[in-house]
Amino acid sequence: MKKITYIFLAFLSFQFSFSQCPTPYVTQWSMTGDGASFDGNNQSEVIGYEIHYSTSDFTLGDPTVSVYQFISFPHEMAGVLETGTTYYMTIRSVCGDNDYSDWEQNPDNNGNGPDIFTTTNCASSYSLPYLNDFNDPVFWTACQAFEDVDADGNFWNYINYTVEEEGDYVAMSESYSNTTGVLFPDNWLVMGPVDLTSSNDAELTWKARGIDSSWCEENYSVYVSVYSNSNAILGDENAVVYNETISSLLGDGCGDAFGERSLDISAAAGNLVYIALRHHDIADMWHLNIDDVAVTSSTMSIDDIELGILHSYDKTSKLLKIQSSSDLITGVEIYDLNGRMIQSNSGNEPSMMISFESFENGIYIVNVSTEVGQKSIKLLKQ
Repeated sequence: MKKITYIFLAFLSFQFSFSQCPTPYVTQWSMTGDGASFDGNNQSEVIGYEIHYSTSDFTLGDPTVSVYQFISFPHEMAGVLETGTTYYMTIRSVCGDNDYSDWEQNPDNNGNGPDIFTTTNCASSYSLPYLNDFNDPVFWTACQAFEDVDADGNFWNYINYTVEEEGDYVAMSESYSNTTGVLFPDNWLVMGPVDLTSSNDAELTWKARGIDSSWCEENYSVYVSVYSNSNAILGDENAVVYNETISSLLGDGCGDAFGERSLDISAAAGNLVYIALRHHDIADMWHLNIDDVAVTSSTMSIDDIELGILHSYDKTSKLLKIQSSSDLITGVEIYDLNGRMIQSNSGNEPSMMISFESFENGIYIVNVSTEVGQKSIKLLKQ
């Protein structure tokens, strides 16, 4: 998705060195949520590269720092670093046993040590259950991709229509603007990737509405694809596609109330997939809203599964009580909206009590496992 990009400027310098191993020629370096993505020019003398990194400043060549090795450009360093963390990093070429280049140096760092980079708070992929309610402004900006294909300067936006629902934002795209007038949108919002590599089936759900009942007939499509840009998605013969024009006659999603939507995306199971929202082929309506995009599977569903599991949440004490009337509870996992597991409890008990006191306010997915199946609970902590 969108990543903070740092460019190493390639430059030539002639200096005395015992090694003829060429310095890495790095052309692009992008930090991700758990690593980095980089590219460069491969050189015939080089058999690999070493990245030295640490969360604190260090002297180049310090043998106590962490070392990451790879063979050639381009390369994806994934699952190595922590999200939202600052690292000191540098790179050198490897030309043979004990044959290394000088350290690659960003000219802006004056050659005084490793360069400083910060990983994003975006995950490289999102596990199930996946839920995006568009309420986090940082996630909205940094962890999703936007395309304005019609090039009118209007994109998808996130918006809160009422003060009473502060914090309850939705995704919005316009086909009419009070400022500009009639619009002919081809606006894309792409989220993910969502990890379906271990799934045999999957379901995508979301809420949709045209907010003005007199001008609600917005047309939009939802795509599930292994690709993340509009041209590739449209050319993907294996993409799962949903399209509708919201109907003023049916009233489902026409006006203030959202309409519930669902799509079987089992054909995409086994892959890392992107979910794309496209507002298109319509003009002179008003606002299209999408909210609460979720992906689940039959073994991890937001919908209730009849396993004899009951739960209650006390908003005052912030305690969640989970009880099974039949099979023992073997584990409880708690996920945030980004699909990251933030707590795991194991056991073999008929009931469990979990405190949410230390958790930030927001929506959480609580996945309860028993000896015969799983049930997921969507919980709002305020």
